[in-house]
Amino acid sequence: MAKKEISDERKALYYAGMAVSGIGILLFLSVFLSFMNPERMLSNGSVGSIMSRPFIGILMIAIGNGMRVVAARGVAGSGIILDPKKAREDLSPWSSMAGGMIKDAMDETEIHTKKEIVKVRCRNCSELNDEDAKFCKNCGEKV
Repeated sequence: MAKKEISDERKALYYAGMAVSGIGILLFLSVFLSFMNPERMLSNGSVGSIMSRPFIGILMIAIGNGMRVVAARGVAGSGIILDPKKAREDLSPWSSMAGGMIKDAMDETEIHTKKEIVKVRCRNCSELNDEDAKFCKNCGEKV
């Protein structure tokens, strides 16, 4: 049976990926704040050291997003390991969630998916038979 919950390790990796991405965004945006105050930019060091921050920030954003994808989908579900059986297992929380969402939506609507059952009464014994029955299930006469 496929597991329905995401493991604590995957959750921790997801949140760590969010943190790494957040730090990367701050590093990327920090260069713009440095350019707003040119005196501080020149006193801190060369322009080359300031310009390395956005590149490191972009790299951290990419690594953090990769961590989040692997954590959300699992190693096989994200395509790092090519194993269809393991991928289905990794993605089972999401696929069961989608089925649950469809069920919730169907429950909220007036649409019913059950097939209406039609019965036909036998002329001989008045027994109710299925609509596709050729003979009565009680007396055996032709319906």
